[in-house]
Amino acid sequence: MSTDPRVLRDDAARRRIRRATDTTLFVNAGAGSGKTSALVDRIVTLVMDDGVPLRHVAAVTFTEKAGAELRDRLRGVFETRVREHDTGTPEHETATAALEDLDRAAIGTLHSFAQRILREHAIAATLPPLVEVQDEVASSVAFDERWAAVQVQLLDDDEMERPLLLALSAGVTLEHLRALMRRLGNDWDLLEDRVLAQPERPITVPDLGPLRRQMTELLDLRTHCRDENDKLLACFGPADEALAALADVTDEIAALALLRQISGLKFSFGRTPSWDVPVDDVKAAGRAVAEAAGAIAGEIVDRALRALTRWLAARVLESAQERRREGRLEFQDLLVLSRDLLRRDGDA
Repeated sequence: MSTDPRVLRDDAARRRIRRATDTTLFVNAGAGSGKTSALVDRIVTLVMDDGVPLRHVAAVTFTEKAGAELRDRLRGVFETRVREHDTGTPEHETATAALEDLDRAAIGTLHSFAQRILREHAIAATLPPLVEVQDEVASSVAFDERWAAVQVQLLDDDEMERPLLLALSAGVTLEHLRALMRRLGNDWDLLEDRVLAQPERPITVPDLGPLRRQMTELLDLRTHCRDENDKLLACFGPADEALAALADVTDEIAALALLRQISGLKFSFGRTPSWDVPVDDVKAAGRAVAEAAGAIAGEIVDRALRALTRWLAARVLESAQERRREGRLEFQDLLVLSRDLLRRDGDA
């Protein structure tokens, strides 16, 4: 026996994986370390020693290839056990039963396991008798078709006109909204609680009074400049024009455009000898105005995006419900519906 302590620790871990079938184990192992072999040993122990029928064992793998490999290795082990024991012995009968169950056993990917649950309990899952599972290509094509329809609905929805115009004026594109809809679809089961259940926040013209006062105080600092050619002084012109325009703002779109303009004002350069107050204080006051305008603009855009997200979330849920009614499920649908079925049965 090797005296390498690492080998001894590894052997102990492998024995525990194989024999400790009465407890849950989390095994962290690298590529090529023998994870599949350890899983085969554990399943064989469950079947041959613990008397658990293979049809009652679920072995979930990450890929179909890994599932096929696991199934082939189990077949080899049970065929060997059949040859090693005489006909009529408990070991022979158990191994023979395992081979008979092998092709029907729940060995494969998580999605195939979920599909198996739903297929066997279609009525309880409120699914039609025939269920089609779309692969990634079919799901992608279906999403493109959904987005084309949703995009038309969005552009025709009068209630979404203001949020959409605000988002577009802030640089959001329809492609961004398409990507958002895809992300929402990846976790559609969370939308009801985390998006649609949240209170709506109306989009209104913000109170610009505090910003106007802040800008007025900033503009008053011009009187402290002793050099009309100072570059910092030149920055006050656009700020003065923006302040005048603030008084005429009546809608959110105009407010957003003006606020983004103010947030982009740069107060820099200025020479210390040209001012009878600290020039850094003047610059800081200018940056503070820009930051305040940016914060208000961000609040407007945030509310617009929340409204769009809420609207898209409702369309995503409608699509998921339609797929369920028609029995055209995607991979995420399999996981969500099987989970909900198991939870419901568990609560019952």
